[in-house]
Amino acid sequence: MGASGRWGPGSARELGLEHSEPVSLSRRPIVRMIDFGLATGTDQVVGLGLVALSLIIFTYYTAWVILLPFIDSQHVIHKYFLPRAYAIAIPLAAGLLLLLFVGIFITYVMLKNQKDTKKAQ
Repeated sequence: MGASGRWGPGSARELGLEHSEPVSLSRRPIVRMIDFGLATGTDQVVGLGLVALSLIIFTYYTAWVILLPFIDSQHVIHKYFLPRAYAIAIPLAAGLLLLLFVGIFITYVMLKNQKDTKKAQ
């Protein structure tokens, strides 16, 4: 039983949920959406370029890994593709580099926040 003498959670004060001002459901939400506005022309061109590059890489890699093994090794199309060993090595290296940069970024942010916290104290 809660301190109020009934089953269930106690009062807001007992639960540590006491507010300095009353909470009203009619008020606007505390978390507000950030309005970034519409993308500019430059943003749209860059986005379209990134989508096009991704589509080209996906198509090339798909043809390299899935279709090329079924084509005769003497066919002229093989000269436009790297050896099959690179089909594993390149994505593996890219993934490791991505993990490395994410780890460096997280370490940098954590060290910066730790330094800022020490300054505030």
